[in-house]
Amino acid sequence: MPQGAAVIAAALAPYKLQLAAVVGAAAAVLCFGAGWAVNGWRLGAGVAKLQAKHAQEQATQAAATVSTLQADAAAIHQAATEYAGIQSTLAPKIAALTKELRNAPRLPVDCRPDDVRVRNLDAAIDAANQAATAR
Repeated sequence: MPQGAAVIAAALAPYKLQLAAVVGAAAAVLCFGAGWAVNGWRLGAGVAKLQAKHAQEQATQAAATVSTLQADAAAIHQAATEYAGIQSTLAPKIAALTKELRNAPRLPVDCRPDDVRVRNLDAAIDAANQAATAR
């Protein structure tokens, strides 16, 4: 052993137990820190997996919602097209009935509808029934 090392060893001899305790404590702190870091990495990977799974579930739900929305929009468009067809068919009939009702003679004093009004009411009922069956 070189002379300097022997002097240091002789000087540290009475503190051998304290030195071992300090070195042991330092080793324990280093092991704890390493374990903490490894556990953090492991948990971080677990959180990343959960986040990816959640994002995938949200994407699946969003795709299903978009699909439902598109189907609903197609149904609304079809209903609007049918309504436009019915409206274009009924509009002239309703206008003619309205004109006939306006031009019909006034009701008699005893409030019984005359033949013209009865025919107009029957025509209106027929048109409404035809529109109902067209759907």
